[in-house]
Amino acid sequence: MFRIFILSLLVWLTAGFAQARQSLPVDTGNTEIMLVSGHDTVTPGSRFTVALKMKFDGNWYTYWRNPGDSGEPVKIVWDLPEGITAGPIMWPAPKVKTVGPIVSYALDEEVWLPVEFTLDETINADRTFTLKAHAYFLVCDELCIPEDGALSLPMGVGAEKLNDQHDAQIASAVDNIPQSANATGSVSLESGQVVFDIAELPSEFINPEIFPHANSIIVHSNPVTRTSAENGVRFTASPNYGWDDGTPEIFDATLVAENGRAVVVPISTDSRVDIGALKAEGAAGNIGLLGAILGAFLGGLILNLMPCVFPIISLKALSLAKTAHGERGPVRRAAWAYTAGIIVSFVIFALMIVTLKSAGLTIGWGFQLQSPWLVALLSLLLFAIGLNLLGVYELGGRFQSIGGGSVNKAGSFSSFLTGMLAVIVATPCTAPFMAVAVGFALTGSAITTLSVFLALGFGFALPFLLIAYIPGLLSRLPKPGPWMETFKQFLSFPMFAAAIWLAWVLTQQSGADGILTLLSAGLALAFGIWAWGKTGVVLKILGGLTLLVAMALPLTLSATKGETSLKANTWSAQAVADARAENRPVFVDFTAAWCVTCKVNEGLVLNRKRTARLFDRTDTEFLVADWTNKDDVIAAELKRHGRAGVPLYLVYKPGAATPEILPQILTYEILEAALVE
Repeated sequence: MFRIFILSLLVWLTAGFAQARQSLPVDTGNTEIMLVSGHDTVTPGSRFTVALKMKFDGNWYTYWRNPGDSGEPVKIVWDLPEGITAGPIMWPAPKVKTVGPIVSYALDEEVWLPVEFTLDETINADRTFTLKAHAYFLVCDELCIPEDGALSLPMGVGAEKLNDQHDAQIASAVDNIPQSANATGSVSLESGQVVFDIAELPSEFINPEIFPHANSIIVHSNPVTRTSAENGVRFTASPNYGWDDGTPEIFDATLVAENGRAVVVPISTDSRVDIGALKAEGAAGNIGLLGAILGAFLGGLILNLMPCVFPIISLKALSLAKTAHGERGPVRRAAWAYTAGIIVSFVIFALMIVTLKSAGLTIGWGFQLQSPWLVALLSLLLFAIGLNLLGVYELGGRFQSIGGGSVNKAGSFSSFLTGMLAVIVATPCTAPFMAVAVGFALTGSAITTLSVFLALGFGFALPFLLIAYIPGLLSRLPKPGPWMETFKQFLSFPMFAAAIWLAWVLTQQSGADGILTLLSAGLALAFGIWAWGKTGVVLKILGGLTLLVAMALPLTLSATKGETSLKANTWSAQAVADARAENRPVFVDFTAAWCVTCKVNEGLVLNRKRTARLFDRTDTEFLVADWTNKDDVIAAELKRHGRAGVPLYLVYKPGAATPEILPQILTYEILEAALVE
């Protein structure tokens, strides 16, 4: 009798869930998952939709089809009867999750992932079938844990019958899936940036964000800029590894507007979409041409006070002080030559920007300092000027160095070159009023760009023109005397400081190899100057050749990504035992490529030079247990230490019986305290 009762209860429960057309819910730890159908029965030859419903506890979340910098997308493995096929997951729009420098594309709270099924016409109309699925996914909060669950959903075959409870829910889930729009898009790699052009978006599609479906297209943690155009929008981002071997294949991208509406846009990689002229964004779009010219003029005036140009401006001031109490003619000619050098430089910049813009490239203020070879040449030039100011060498004549010539002789040519140099070294700085004005110029027409840059140049040059033409100002400058030689020598140190700063910029662009090339060029420059200053013909020839080498070496530089990574060995229990037998401390990093917190700790703490020095100083063995792929041995070790996921950081100190478990959020201080007695 009891067996009959139990059997009847099971039949009733099965019938109940079949009628509800949802699978039994499965609690995977931090998520409840189930399969939900909008149909009770389906017709042979028809299509129907079933959704994987996921409900996350608290702040836990999983990953979209493109997880971003870290993570893995949800995966469903189907076990289906013959004659039934499943389509791909239909993905809703993602949300951006930021943990430190790591940017991920996530799904949280309650998520519905619809899948469309097709029944073959030969399916027996008087039978039932069961959809079996195994869902695999990561859930993350402060740590990341892989979860999975097996699901089973019985379905009936016959005349189509919708499920009253779930039909509307499935329809709503499908409606929330971004659909293909009439919009078209293209992508290209320009000046080291990925440029997306999207045309024909819906008119109400305001301030969209772009999410490429392919993970390898952009670096997700770097900023993505958006610029409106007459017939579309442009996104500019940093390229990811997908561009290493050439142009990626055609892919799709989801665009999400600020009101939440989303569309899918096909992105072409072999043609260019016409979006018309770019528009200025924000405040720059409202100031107008006259406002931009005024802002540029004021910004140019203030630019004289910025630290970037202090070394060069000081040289010009010293030149004026030396000649201020003599005839006015040479002073004014030098001031106009200096102004001409500034104006010519800004006109060249404007023409370069117009030319590159017409070629479809994206360019900005200070673009020349994005070239490592030019940064290196400028550093060498400032170093050479500093040596000249110290009196290490004297070339004589009007070519006596760009800065030094304007100190020792107010020659027009030397003043012209000083003006050009001042503009080049000024571009790392942006003075007040400049940002909006330059932004307006960079997105405007050729005439607009030229007008704004001319105003910027006149503002930059005006103070020295005023000094040259106002007797009262000239008379206030100190009279020449022995102090000028001391001050000239003092000015060499700002030159050296500027050269050092440019060397630091170069390390960010070209890493250790770049700084080695620059130092080698500096050595060649110093030797060339010394040899050129000798009287012997052979030494002069050798010096000239060495100077050519010094100028040629920076031209070999290119941008690279300099990284500092600790040298690590693969974790195993034996590797830990071997290191401990040598009485060495051991640091074990249990990590995974999809673990957001792991990547944050790597970027902020582990992959740092001072951490590498700490490990060298303490003779620490660094072992990595990579749990990116399923590994039962690592899983067992995590469980042994009371963890279900990564990150986990263990420090084995010499003589200690058990390891110390470090916090999941690492700092250098925590690491140092654990390794240093």
